Amino acid sequence: MILLRVIAGFLIGAIAGAALALALSIAAAEIFNISQMEGAYAMGVVSFIMPSGAVVGGIIGAVWLAMRRKPKA
Repeated sequence: MILLRVIAGFLIGAIAGAALALALSIAAAEIFNISQMEGAYAMGVVSFIMPSGAVVGGIIGAVWLAMRRKPKA
């Protein structure tokens, strides 16, 4: 049962981490006037920043759900 909670936590955390990384990357591009010529910035976001956010978010989500206690019936 704990394995299912860890897998679910990882999946939820990975999706949330990737979405947060994408949102922060878009905000950083606007705030710091990062050049988006020829899509180089977008390629960096999609191939490095979003997967990194997904891994970090997945680990945090898995640990968080593994550490939660089951509600008493």
